[in-house]
Amino acid sequence: METMCYYIHALTALHAGTGQGVGVIDLPIAREKSTGLPIVPGSGIKGVLREELNPSNAGADDLQPCEDSDGNTKETEQCWEALFGPTAQDAEKGGFAGALNIQDAQLLCLPVRSVYGVFAWVTCPFILERYRRDSKQIVGTSPDWGMPCLEDGEKAWVTDDSKIDEKEKVFLEDLDFDVLKNNGNVNTLADKIAATIFPKDDTWQRFFKERFMIISDNVFSFLAETATEVRARIKLKEGTRTVEKGALWYEENLPAETLLWGMIGCDRSRSENHTGTAKDLMKHFQEQIGAEKGLQIGGNATVGRGRVRWIPGEERG
Repeated sequence: METMCYYIHALTALHAGTGQGVGVIDLPIAREKSTGLPIVPGSGIKGVLREELNPSNAGADDLQPCEDSDGNTKETEQCWEALFGPTAQDAEKGGFAGALNIQDAQLLCLPVRSVYGVFAWVTCPFILERYRRDSKQIVGTSPDWGMPCLEDGEKAWVTDDSKIDEKEKVFLEDLDFDVLKNNGNVNTLADKIAATIFPKDDTWQRFFKERFMIISDNVFSFLAETATEVRARIKLKEGTRTVEKGALWYEENLPAETLLWGMIGCDRSRSENHTGTAKDLMKHFQEQIGAEKGLQIGGNATVGRGRVRWIPGEERG
């Protein structure tokens, strides 16, 4: 199986929800059961990519037939069908599993409001260890950065170029931290993530390194619950422009500038119309997706949610 890493950079608030909530928030975002950390389900990402890369009717309903005007299926469309599986109509005739396996996008850095530098891209040792484990699995060797030690919840690592600290203090929301600097691993890690998420963009690479911050696992877990964005929505009564009775609800979103990472696996084709290997199909997928792609992921697209940058990452054959 071919594998590669992918990254998501949220340009607007992102609502990848779970449906009805049971708490104060009516429509919460999806979270990992074991950790409670926010995720974007891989099923949703796969659906978006399926529609976006549909060669017969790009950007439109993926139930459109993948045939030319003569009723013949083209090579590109055969690859697309082998990657994502047949349409609902074709599946009833003789279905097969698509070759593409898109895993959930995991939280890498959460943007949190800061007194200095506007906001900080915050992460923690637990998340970085998982990121390190996935990176090692893909590239086959350990990443060239080590994990900075951090157990004290009142301290935080920042880079040597940090713009979010003042007088050896960082202030996030209503929390304050003592600053730790001059750690080569922190600087190397910030350089690596910046170059991956913002390739060939020196300005945003600098912005990231100036705002990168590592806090303890316990404090990060608290921020992952409380620093997400909650918006109130209402429905107006037609004709009166007043709020309908009971039509007030609250939606949770991942805030703009959130960074996530995930993994993609690609197996051989299982389609009778296409005999491509895993390597062939992964190459086709990468050619179609390009160096970077703008996508809309999650719900509430018509009110401006879910605009993201989708960035391909490291790969292994």
